[in-house]
Amino acid sequence: MKATFSGVCAIVLSSFLVYARAAETPDLPPFIYTSSYDAVSWQGHVKAYPIGKDGVSSIAQWDAADLIPPWQTRHIDIATASVDANTAPFEWSQLNDAQQAALLSEYVLEYLRGSDKLEVLHGGGFRNRKGKLGDIIYSAPLYVGRSDSAYHLMSASEGGNTYPRYVNSKKQRQAMLYVGANDGMLHAFDALSGVETAAFIPYAIFDALPGLSSTDYVHRPFVDGLLTVGDAYLGNPGSAAWKTILLGSTGRGAKSVFALDASNPPAAAPLLWERSAADDGKGKKDDDMGYLTGEAFAIRLSNSKWAAIYSNGYESENLDAVLYLVELASGGLIRKISVGKGDAEAPNGLATPALAFNQQRAVSTAYAGDLQGRLWKIDLSANEAPGWQIAFNNQPLFIATDSAGKLQSLPLQPLLEHHAKGGTFVMFSGGKAGDGRIPGVAQKQSLYGIWEKPGSGPVSGRKELRQQTLTETSEGLWQLSSNGVNWTTSRGWYIDLPAKLGYVVGKLQIIDGVLWVMTYSPVQEKSYLVAIDYNTGGATSDAVLTGHPKSTPVIEVPASIVPPMFIKLPDGRKQLVVSGRDGAPQAVDINPASQRPLRTWHQLPVPSSVVDPD
Repeated sequence: MKATFSGVCAIVLSSFLVYARAAETPDLPPFIYTSSYDAVSWQGHVKAYPIGKDGVSSIAQWDAADLIPPWQTRHIDIATASVDANTAPFEWSQLNDAQQAALLSEYVLEYLRGSDKLEVLHGGGFRNRKGKLGDIIYSAPLYVGRSDSAYHLMSASEGGNTYPRYVNSKKQRQAMLYVGANDGMLHAFDALSGVETAAFIPYAIFDALPGLSSTDYVHRPFVDGLLTVGDAYLGNPGSAAWKTILLGSTGRGAKSVFALDASNPPAAAPLLWERSAADDGKGKKDDDMGYLTGEAFAIRLSNSKWAAIYSNGYESENLDAVLYLVELASGGLIRKISVGKGDAEAPNGLATPALAFNQQRAVSTAYAGDLQGRLWKIDLSANEAPGWQIAFNNQPLFIATDSAGKLQSLPLQPLLEHHAKGGTFVMFSGGKAGDGRIPGVAQKQSLYGIWEKPGSGPVSGRKELRQQTLTETSEGLWQLSSNGVNWTTSRGWYIDLPAKLGYVVGKLQIIDGVLWVMTYSPVQEKSYLVAIDYNTGGATSDAVLTGHPKSTPVIEVPASIVPPMFIKLPDGRKQLVVSGRDGAPQAVDINPASQRPLRTWHQLPVPSSVVDPD
């Protein structure tokens, strides 16, 4: 069963008609947060499940959808324009003539704020709703608490000596939960109580808001992008201060990305800037900007400046693959790096980059895949933007093709790790999902581990990789080969995933030397969790799943379109928590490492997929 709408195809899971996503919570809050939605009423839910000594509760403590304040008292801000980054309260008297004309009437504004008095059920002409919170599909709850990005490693002149004090001050700060919804808003909730404290409406989707009230409403995305948060030392020399910056996008709702200052919760986070294809922040079009379905990250550059880094996404006017670096405080363009051309026959676009940092926590390298199957390495180690360049003389590190030689798009963020023999190990999935989020039909799915060997050039193809095979027996059991990898002659490994497993969803994760991969099969309406020895791409050397034999590389888990969350319980037990179709979490116990190598670095909260180079 499917529900289709503009730009997205929603696979409705069984009869529950909902999806769920789990929050990323790097500093261990007392809850697992999940979002879900009803694909009939398009109502959203954000639920908090307590984490106790025995694991995650199966009963939610609260649902933020039930805790939205009365429509008259809600704090909602709108971006009044991209150019000046001003905001105004979402109140009729605060709108200019053009905004009032776009909304059609004050009654529409009241409806969008949550009033139900003019819904059809109450004798009016507006679309009926079950609740005030809209559906949440590809956005996900983001917990913002007391994260530490290790910026104490910076010099004193760059704020390194004051960063520990800033991190300590977060203990007095109210923890928040942010999520984008297809009611046109980015919502901010108190992470402990679930009460909405503020909401923000991006400029790029404002004109489409009246459609939400129509009884002929056809579902479409609005604020459907992923969120990240990062600390940054912003301001002029002598007056700079540490800030916490929230970066988000409208996802498939519009070609737009924005930044908010989330340093002083629960107060509404002020808008710093918004950039879009229609307005680059200076009133000009940006034909390189597409739908950003991945994440933007707040980073520090080698020249000590702070920036937001993000890919251009998909379906840009120019159809190219482009990496953006913009000033974090203002959104001003630092540089765009075009890595791959596209055209109408073979459109291109860049996926979320994985970033490598130097010892001072400045970004040195970005790795990202494009729609044409090319994995790019971009050198950002130079002190000035003109010195940044595509590695290997503008050639990709690797081009992904399936067993028949057909290109496999690389739509997801790679994962980086140290290689035992030096250099960086880059792991990623190949193949479009065919779920409508990224244009194009479904492709064969594969997993890759590519060794960027010091002093060597690009990997020429599968012939330089060791193949591992994943098969299902007649008894319904799964077997993963354990072929050895000769690192003298090989540059990595690959696995072609059986069609039954569907497509890879979300980020890859490594825990105690085990690579964990989540897949979702729309045909089976099932999800699977795959465990792999990341060093070889083969079977792990011992049992990694509690209660399962050593030879078990795949288990079925609740149907989900997002990867599991890793948690460590007070008694030391480790679990992967999968959010099922109704948002309820289910834990999978994993065994502690024995012979498996422990990680040589720990992942810091900003941003995802980082590795400290040698």
